[in-house]
Amino acid sequence: MKIKCLICGDTIESKRVHDLVSCKCDSCYIDGGRDYLHFGGKDFDKILIIFDDGTEILASDEINYRRKYKEWENQKY
Repeated sequence: MKIKCLICGDTIESKRVHDLVSCKCDSCYIDGGRDYLHFGGKDFDKILIIFDDGTEILASDEINYRRKYKEWENQKY
């Protein structure tokens, strides 16, 4: 899973647990690798979550994000 900062355009990915990666403008970050997703930033309307299957959801779209995240978690096992 990756996230894209819609402010600076960086697409970033955490490769492993405790691998905190920030975009170049420090507006968002991701952590967790393939074990979990921890992300954050200044404005969730400016963070695009990109799932492994190519699905893109704004971080501020909590309903669709949670639904897709559960699906992603179930596919890990």
